[in-house]
Amino acid sequence: MNKRKSIGLLFVLLLICQLFPDFKVFADSDSSSEIYQSETPYNMVFIDAGYSTVGAQQQDLNAKEDAKPLHIVYLDPYYFDILEVTNGQYAECVAAGACKEPEVKSSETRDPYYGVDWFSRFPVINVTWQDASDYCEYVGKRLPTEAEWEKAAMGAEDYRRYPWGNSDPKPYTINMTKVPGDTEMGNSYPKGASPYGVVDMVGNVSEWTSDWYSADYYSVSPEKNPTGPEEGTEKVVRGDSFKTDIHSIHITNRYAMDPKTANNYTGFRCAKDVRELVEYTITPQPEETIMTIKKAIVNSGQEEGVFVLEEPGVGKKLNCIAKNGSVVEISEGPKEMAYTQWYKIRTQSGCEGWSLATSLNLQ
Repeated sequence: MNKRKSIGLLFVLLLICQLFPDFKVFADSDSSSEIYQSETPYNMVFIDAGYSTVGAQQQDLNAKEDAKPLHIVYLDPYYFDILEVTNGQYAECVAAGACKEPEVKSSETRDPYYGVDWFSRFPVINVTWQDASDYCEYVGKRLPTEAEWEKAAMGAEDYRRYPWGNSDPKPYTINMTKVPGDTEMGNSYPKGASPYGVVDMVGNVSEWTSDWYSADYYSVSPEKNPTGPEEGTEKVVRGDSFKTDIHSIHITNRYAMDPKTANNYTGFRCAKDVRELVEYTITPQPEETIMTIKKAIVNSGQEEGVFVLEEPGVGKKLNCIAKNGSVVEISEGPKEMAYTQWYKIRTQSGCEGWSLATSLNLQ
């Protein structure tokens, strides 16, 4: 029996681990490249607006408690640095009088490190939160929020432990613990890039973000464009460094650090707002009817995720697979019998179709 025919017989298992309030959908939005500035700044990547997850799954024993619960957020579009800010780039800001020179010029194993041409393309370290913020402002950018940082590392389609997926770290995917035991040149590990093509989101150096730290912030985080608590005493640092034990590495790891602290394993990268074009000719076309849908997170018993059919009905054509961890929108469909309630689902990546609600959790 082929896979498509078996879908209907298995009565696809769709388990929703979290359900959010209703919202209204009028029409599919047009591509952001059409209504926003389409020219991405040099060495940055465009990250489109939309829903994604932030935080760790409750059953993920490799994740820390302050990274839970897993929750859905909506982020406006933004640009994000592909590489960590380097010694050479930071030195330009210092020369312009807009940044303060690092007080410590050495790294873990190199003395000197900062100010040496050989290390100009290596990540800058020994900088405080204010130093990092000053640099981003100097180049017309800003520090990323914690949620923006995680979306750039995790992607918007599934849940993963590492930027490249869930396979164990390899010497060619990450600057691992004690190998070589110091920072490395940016983009030395392209095979460890995130779904957006961003490199060194784990390994190399940890990175400052704009948010104040709170251990329980994820339980009260707003759904749209979260920016962290309004105040605090420590800033959030994201991304594991070359000093992190290899068994502790996780995209969702959060660290709290005094913003006045500077060390040899923390650097930063910048983000930039995407500005809407002043003039554009797109005329939104409203749907004939307004559909009320719900948002949820796929956590299927199937290893691949949730199988999505082209139309309701047992044995119908397979349209796509909604991956575990992806954000889905669901709306109620036809009911054939008491136990065959169909639901229309759609993922952030465009996987759209029908699935049975046999095991749908609507709490």
